[in-house]
Amino acid sequence: MHCTAPVGGACPASSEAAPHLDDLPPGSGTCTCSAEGEGAAGWIQGPYANRTASDPARCCYLVGSISCEGRPLLVRGEARVAPLSRAPSAWSQTDLRRFERALADTDLSALAPAARRELARRWAERGQNEHASVASFGRFALALMAQGAPPQLLEAAHRAALDEVRHARVALAIASAYAGEPVGVGPLPLHGALDDLGSLEALTLATVVEGCVGETLSAIEAEVAAQAAEPPAVRMALQAIARDEARHAELAWAFVRWAVTTGGARLRERVAAAFARALEQVGTGAPDLADRDLPPSHGFLAADELRRLRRQAVADVLRPAAAALVDERGSSAGREFSGARGNAVLRGGATYLST
Repeated sequence: MHCTAPVGGACPASSEAAPHLDDLPPGSGTCTCSAEGEGAAGWIQGPYANRTASDPARCCYLVGSISCEGRPLLVRGEARVAPLSRAPSAWSQTDLRRFERALADTDLSALAPAARRELARRWAERGQNEHASVASFGRFALALMAQGAPPQLLEAAHRAALDEVRHARVALAIASAYAGEPVGVGPLPLHGALDDLGSLEALTLATVVEGCVGETLSAIEAEVAAQAAEPPAVRMALQAIARDEARHAELAWAFVRWAVTTGGARLRERVAAAFARALEQVGTGAPDLADRDLPPSHGFLAADELRRLRRQAVADVLRPAAAALVDERGSSAGREFSGARGNAVLRGGATYLST
């Protein structure tokens, strides 16, 4: 979120503020401001939002939110997910037999009802995000074709979309177990999602934030959360998500490496600046996923642990990899995140950072 002073006593529309936001990184999610002024209630959300009138920098605009489950589906700067459905749904079932047996054997009777409800909500939210990621990777594949990207990247994008189908089904099955009733998703609103596949620069800068940074963090965080998970079904789900998200991160790094080679010096400079801003945001920002009241053994890290993990991931994994990628002196930039080597780097990073 980027906040600034009003102009003429009012906050400009986001379209009018756009020239001032050009040098800020693309983002995901929604802007959220605390509403504490007279007549305000709860939180104000939207592509941009105003803080209380007493705040001199009360005009807030969406810039970015690093990390989520899967890659976000952004349409005009706002994340899209399908609505949840509380009816029997194929999305709340899987054909993974070992996982199904483990989930059926999970005993949740020791959990307080409030904790079960919150865990059901969080796993359902994770399922929504993974479900939206299927469409996000489908759109990414179309954008790759529009940019003439090599077939290896296109193949990886389609494999990633299939991974996200499995992630969504597993997450919603777990949500159903915690909720004690089926939890699925309805139709995903896609109006406007394909209106603009973007330039090479826009696609690359978005991939820096959502893929190189976001999915690298997602892979590491899922691996560490799996180590703490007690129900076997939850641990199995998180291990699979961590493994797949590591491959998705490899795809992001590989695409950005190809893009900076194709786009030349100006794009390389823009990528370096986008990495710098995104990593500063991760290193200094407080995660929104503050799970202080959730049992840490059910798939979600506590806020303090998440902050520590992200700071270390920035210092030990992301910053060195970003520096290598934008280094003009060699073509090895980003190769640490290609193939089996990249998977080992990410999973090794998760193991190291959890100690």
